[in-house]
Amino acid sequence: MTEDYRSGVIEPVQAERHDHSNIPSHPEASTARYSRVSSAASPSRSLGSVALATPAHTTRTAILDGQALTITPRTLDGVTVSANDINGIFELYSREYSPYLPVLDSRPSPDACYNQSPVLFWIIIGTACRSYSQNPTLLSALAKGITNLALLSVITTRSPLQRVQAFLLLVTWPLPDAVETNQQEINYVFAGLLLHLAQRSGLHVPAGSDEFFRAMTPNLPDIGIARRTELWIYIVMTYQRTCMCKGFLARTSFDISPEMSQSQTRQQTLSLALKLRLKWQDLCVQCGSAVSENGIRHLTPDQDRALSIIIRTYDVQIRDLEYTAVDDSDRLECNIAQLYIRSFYFLKQEKTSYAASFDKIQQIARQVIARVEKLTRSVSNPVSIPSYIVNALLFASYALLRILKSSIPFLSGESEEAKSSLFAAIGLLKSCSLDTNDMCSKSYMCLTQLWNSPRAFKKADGSDMLELRARSRLNGSHVVDAILWWREETDLQFRKQMQTLKNSALDPTDPLRLGTSSGLANENEQQQMTVMDFGDTSLFDFDYFMGGDFSLPQDFLNFPGPMGTSHT
Repeated sequence: MTEDYRSGVIEPVQAERHDHSNIPSHPEASTARYSRVSSAASPSRSLGSVALATPAHTTRTAILDGQALTITPRTLDGVTVSANDINGIFELYSREYSPYLPVLDSRPSPDACYNQSPVLFWIIIGTACRSYSQNPTLLSALAKGITNLALLSVITTRSPLQRVQAFLLLVTWPLPDAVETNQQEINYVFAGLLLHLAQRSGLHVPAGSDEFFRAMTPNLPDIGIARRTELWIYIVMTYQRTCMCKGFLARTSFDISPEMSQSQTRQQTLSLALKLRLKWQDLCVQCGSAVSENGIRHLTPDQDRALSIIIRTYDVQIRDLEYTAVDDSDRLECNIAQLYIRSFYFLKQEKTSYAASFDKIQQIARQVIARVEKLTRSVSNPVSIPSYIVNALLFASYALLRILKSSIPFLSGESEEAKSSLFAAIGLLKSCSLDTNDMCSKSYMCLTQLWNSPRAFKKADGSDMLELRARSRLNGSHVVDAILWWREETDLQFRKQMQTLKNSALDPTDPLRLGTSSGLANENEQQQMTVMDFGDTSLFDFDYFMGGDFSLPQDFLNFPGPMGTSHT
């Protein structure tokens, strides 16, 4: 694992501890010291971790060596993982996954972890076994059991700190079941659970965390205020990233902290890299809120101009912060934030501004793809890359596809470079795929087929369809829109269902409905696969990835009266 993608250390002095004499403390807790690191620190920074409590029968030396005194085979839902596999997977986690999210011991003890929190143990196994070549069957065999175990853990009060750590890993590296059922948005739901579990444990108020626990034992006895603050920031960032990846509105770090002034003070103890990334994500969240307030469908000329102003305002603020970036990992985070903000340009409806908007999007999309490509070359297995980085690659790929399929000229004259970048991104998605049912694999096929289709993103007369029809997912709307084009292109039954939805949403006296209904009866016209111009964008406010079992009743959108206008 390259050192470039390690977050910075906590800069403060020794973490504070509450005086709970009846609580067994971690051996390192009373001696931990963290040296201050200047903003000019080397990229190979280390991060103080949130340690697991150590059982009495283990030693600190044994844990740092990555070995417990014993490693016991474990079974979940009838699937047994041997001691050798457990040891190998934990070693793999420490080497390839922990640097992205350093919230545990750098080399946790498997048995100590299981004894304290079975759900954390199994989620570590589920996270790292995705790249465990010695037994590639484990991931699919364990995924459902781990998901169910995580859901059941929500109703317990045991090990609240470790449960939060477990959900952090689960959201950052979703299991295959979570990927395959993405029309249910299960990872987005897990992100909400993560945030609320952390608040229930009092992590959002580090100095008063113990007030949120009803039992005699304090809630978070093993970590001090500074480290609670750091863990809370990782939780907020993970939650925000998941929302942005799915095109949902999120909340800023200050919106979910009850003491803004205290929160700002505590954030000064964070590393420069962590503070910088939090600022970028907060700016993305603020931009999404401003765009939503301005309007996202059927924009007036004034709203369209206001949309451009909003995007430019936040884009400039993010670029200004880029000058303080220390390493390539920081710059990738900056580019991802810029991509999320510039993707809002796809919501514009003023045709004269498409050329400039598309050019800004393609420039940042190419930068994201180039940096992700560099990252994949530095890791032993691309499937270890966190999901939010892979989702940024998806955003960039679909953005370039839409721009390249249009006849809008490139103001920067870099169409060939953009085409090469798209092809590189398609290859990267294939390398990041876990199985044939995940989003990377499906997008590899979707992007390839749309690229080769002469009808994609075109109206019935062959002219460009520049406006998005799917507009409900904010900065992710262009991804949804592209997938809808692909479904229309490859699935005749889907086209029939969408036409039925269109008819049921229109006024029965509307001539458009009558004309479309009569055309629908023409089997030859159906077989021609001519792209339909539905007009009413609200028909596309469905789940993100539109699973293959898509089915809705004919009267699902049987609203009274007309809904929207048709494009001509």
